[in-house]
Amino acid sequence: MKSKFLILSLFVLVAVTLLITASHGNEDVNQCMVKYRSEWGKPCVSCTEYGKSYRVYFRNECYNKLDVKLATQEQDKRWKSYTKLAVGYADTIVAYACKGTGKYLIWVKKSGDTAVDFPSDDEVSQMP
Repeated sequence: MKSKFLILSLFVLVAVTLLITASHGNEDVNQCMVKYRSEWGKPCVSCTEYGKSYRVYFRNECYNKLDVKLATQEQDKRWKSYTKLAVGYADTIVAYACKGTGKYLIWVKKSGDTAVDFPSDDEVSQMP
């Protein structure tokens, strides 16, 4: 009787694990990085003045590890870009502009995916 219960328990555990793995493996990585906050005028160590600073916060809400490129726009229309690799579940990335417009761009791919390239900083700087 004990062995039947153990086998049944093991079977259920394996089935549940496979279902969870399969459902998370098909996540659309573009939906994984979620903006959860933005702030204006907060102190910023990298800015000489921060009265017009803009910060935007993103969190990975999927179980896939992700590579992320994020850019924020300064008032002079230049883009400041940030790249973070292997962003795990619930990990965050923050980007800022010292004199921001409130505009940001984000690119996401599965971590280590060499078939997808992020735009270069030069390409980002040419975006409107």
